[in-house]
Amino acid sequence: RGSNAVMDLTQRLERLESVQRLLTDREEIRRLISRYARAIDEDLKSEQKAIFSDDVVSETRPWSEGREMRGKDAVLKSFQSYIATFGNRRRFITNEQIDIADENSATGWANWLVLHAHGDDSYCGWGVYDWSFAQNKGIWEISRMVITVECMTTLKDGWSDAENLIADYPGSKKD
Repeated sequence: RGSNAVMDLTQRLERLESVQRLLTDREEIRRLISRYARAIDEDLKSEQKAIFSDDVVSETRPWSEGREMRGKDAVLKSFQSYIATFGNRRRFITNEQIDIADENSATGWANWLVLHAHGDDSYCGWGVYDWSFAQNKGIWEISRMVITVECMTTLKDGWSDAENLIADYPGSKKD
């Protein structure tokens, strides 16, 4: 019985350590998501560089028309374009679902709501984030991000017209 009690204690300790790692990783990824929102909203360039992996892949559907941006430089450039296009940015990320695959990879999903302006127009939009995360030297980074725009409309146009919930990107060839 003595060796069973030690074995049971060892197993319980291993289980607790495993759960603690899982909870810590999830919390670090939630913090990474919040860092992403603040870095984009407040145009914190050093923070933007810190949150993405070197080989990050990103796409904004439907505006990207199926084209992915690959690599940190391309993704950062796309966010600088977004920041130059929209002012007074505020995004709200909610309903996060984070799944830890192993000690170095995870996936996530969340809803988002964004309020921002372009010229004299106020925009409201919402959609979904699909993420992949990778741990690099003990630090979680965003390695893949698909932003799905489900609605993007001006305050004037509202969001009652379900057929036309996604306005053209300001300055696009469709304007």
